[in-house]
Amino acid sequence: MDWKYKHFYQERVFPASRDLVSESARTFMGESLGWRVTDTPDGFTAQGHSFSHRAIANLRIQSAGAGTKVAVELLVARAGGRGFMLFDVGGYYNIQIRKWLDGIQWSLHQKLTGSHDESTNPLVLAENKPAACIFNGCLLFIVATFALYFLVIFISAVVGLLTGHLFLLGSGSSSIHGIWARILSALILVFGAFADLRSDFGCSPERII
Repeated sequence: MDWKYKHFYQERVFPASRDLVSESARTFMGESLGWRVTDTPDGFTAQGHSFSHRAIANLRIQSAGAGTKVAVELLVARAGGRGFMLFDVGGYYNIQIRKWLDGIQWSLHQKLTGSHDESTNPLVLAENKPAACIFNGCLLFIVATFALYFLVIFISAVVGLLTGHLFLLGSGSSSIHGIWARILSALILVFGAFADLRSDFGCSPERII
């Protein structure tokens, strides 16, 4: 388990040449998203901030049959301006990666058609929809609430494992003492670590035809 960065991964295949997809990806990540782009042997790295956390996106761009595969590995610093992140509650960062892949598709379409219509940019569309703004606000509130709750449970489990006194926060808050407190605390920590490792794999690869 990486305590410094939370890892996310997704990939998608685009029906275009490697050079064109690479140029489109750089355009979107650098210009539309505003992240700092640095070239690597098999793609590039983009650095910026997402939800008040410093983030590094490693993009590997490879030819795949008649198209080009873009693999995105996102590393998000667990410590940020909104606290410490244990879990990606609500799948926020996986949703962001999907938006970036949609943005690369949009940038690719712009280059293929010669269009310069920013109004169709997925980022602009998301910002201009009142319902999307309300939804994002509610999502951020839910994410912050669940993150705080899981942080309290995590701290309680650590204390319970060390001291044998476990406090469970909920509608019917209760305390457990002795060996059962240590066992339950260990199970909570193991489950949390397992869920964190599972979420690092991200979503299933997507393919655009």
